[in-house]
Amino acid sequence: MKTIVSALIILLIASANVMAADSPKIGYVSVEKILTEAPQVQAVNDSMLERFGGRKTELQEMEKEINEMQENYKRNELVMTEDKLNELKNNVIAKIQGFKQKEAMLQQEVATVRNQELAVLQQSVRGIIEDIAKAEKFDLIFTSEGVAYADEDLDISAKVLDRMNKAFKKK
Repeated sequence: MKTIVSALIILLIASANVMAADSPKIGYVSVEKILTEAPQVQAVNDSMLERFGGRKTELQEMEKEINEMQENYKRNELVMTEDKLNELKNNVIAKIQGFKQKEAMLQQEVATVRNQELAVLQQSVRGIIEDIAKAEKFDLIFTSEGVAYADEDLDISAKVLDRMNKAFKKK
């Protein structure tokens, strides 16, 4: 009986060693870290500011003008004729409508361009992750958003960022 138990224990230990040797190599990438630290993200933000900054400034000036018109209306409401008040009120309403239309168009255009830029960046990140996975023989890589817990030793975000930094410097 002792020999059977001993044989089973030896068999279990041997199979545990074999299983440990064949265990998959797993890692994860923190998308949040990539989106806050990658130089390409800052370059996209700078590009967006350069491209749409003038229109945003124009909207801010329009908003300031509308506020001044509204204050003028409130200030002179009691002393102006009804025709003048209606004219001023219609001007304010027209200015507000124009502002809202320009603001909506700008927001839509910014969202479209941002999504296009981020899609290119996302494709680049996927390629880098795939390169790291193949080079370091990972079997599985998760994003941090899809994982309840992960040991920090599995995090390859720094490697992805390092390659993104090198790729950015080459440009």
